[in-house]
Amino acid sequence: MRGLIYVSTAACLFAAAAITGAGYVLPVKDVSQSADALVVLGGFGVPRAELAASLFARGAYARVVVTGAGDGDAMRDTLTARGVPERSIVMEPNSRTTQENAINVAAILRAQGLRSAKLVTHWFHARRAIAAFRAAAPEVAFTAASVTPEGSPRWRLGWSSEPQATLSEYVKIVWYAIAHGVFVRLTAEPLGPPA
Repeated sequence: MRGLIYVSTAACLFAAAAITGAGYVLPVKDVSQSADALVVLGGFGVPRAELAASLFARGAYARVVVTGAGDGDAMRDTLTARGVPERSIVMEPNSRTTQENAINVAAILRAQGLRSAKLVTHWFHARRAIAAFRAAAPEVAFTAASVTPEGSPRWRLGWSSEPQATLSEYVKIVWYAIAHGVFVRLTAEPLGPPA
């Protein structure tokens, strides 16, 4: 019984440290002003679509690619309601994972001759998303813009929004390295475009 208490306590402490440290290792600083396309990843989709619409209104983007099964229609509706022309939106409704997003969108970007893309996702997901997309299409320059809670210090970011999703991101990072050979660089420094 005592051993179970120790293991449970250690697991809770590890989880708390991982969530607290997430704000230092998972976010990606958006270093680009524009790109050929915005790629809006599904899952938690509507806030991502709202950010993408705001970026579209401020920048020069030829396309907005909406990727992911499930919430694609809601994201497209949010984009058009916020002023993104329907003709600028490309739907990719088949992906169920970030890896599938990367593979399927890479084909779209290549077919349309697009050489740079800004991924629009949540702060805790951006680093793995960039790694997956760069592995799928190394010839395309990928950066990210992230949905991030406003006013949260870095140490509170993991607790401010979706702590369960933040914690599961660490597991997904390990899984992507094992299953897909996609290695995510965890660093306190922002991850900019490849050199």
